[in-house]
Amino acid sequence: MKKMILLKGIFLIVVLHMSIATNVYAENKIKAFVSILPQQYFVERVGGEFVDVNVMVGPGQNPATYEPTPHQMAALADADIYFSISVPFEKAWLNKIKKSNPMLIVIECCESISDLDGHTHHDEHTDPHVWTSPKKVVQLVSLIKESLVNISNINSLAFEKSANSFISDLHKLDEFIKSKLSLLKHRSFIVSHPSWSYFAHAYDLKQIPIEKEGKEIQARSMVNLIKLAKEKNIKAVFVQRQFNDKAANIIAKEINATVYELDPLAFNYIENMNDVTDKIMKGLNYE
Repeated sequence: MKKMILLKGIFLIVVLHMSIATNVYAENKIKAFVSILPQQYFVERVGGEFVDVNVMVGPGQNPATYEPTPHQMAALADADIYFSISVPFEKAWLNKIKKSNPMLIVIECCESISDLDGHTHHDEHTDPHVWTSPKKVVQLVSLIKESLVNISNINSLAFEKSANSFISDLHKLDEFIKSKLSLLKHRSFIVSHPSWSYFAHAYDLKQIPIEKEGKEIQARSMVNLIKLAKEKNIKAVFVQRQFNDKAANIIAKEINATVYELDPLAFNYIENMNDVTDKIMKGLNYE
């Protein structure tokens, strides 16, 4: 009987210890915020169980017009780190976010690697879509890892291991895309929103955007674009659900092209980039 009581007592102590350890563990997680869903995927891949990641712009929402909710602003006041990426809403909100939490560490994830034409840009025309190139994401992963290590050095080995595993996956993804798209006969593609500059640059493609610098295409420009598309025999137009596709559908009808949807803001980066590659292959691989 005494032995049974003793065993029950030991069991309760172990359960209590595990409960306390879990609470301490939860409290010690790095509280991170990111602007868009692909970043959430990146930080979670590197930080793993040691990081809680919250995203500002959710599925289907537009980073150009997004406004943070009161709940998000309240949570940001208690966050440890914010990974920005130069999407438009940050211009209006990032300073407010910093003021709400003076201790918040803000890591800029775009400008330092936005060398699309061989030069790094630091102005309002910087193209933020660096994540559409897996090679650029390799650089982002290194930046994320270093940033997390600076906050929680005790978990540096775990961050290093996770980052290396993710980088290996990114190199495989890059080689897969490169190999698949190298077979294309046609290399120009029309997009409703210019999200794919880094992807096009990485794989020797030519992106032709309908919208430029956030402005909808005008009638004269649309006529010229239709003429160009016919000259190049373009048979695909790619749209993005976060943006108006009216002009894209008009152009597609005029040139007898198929419309495909690409989403640069999807959460599961590896899976999404494979989907993007498949759709571009279908859209550009014609006689």
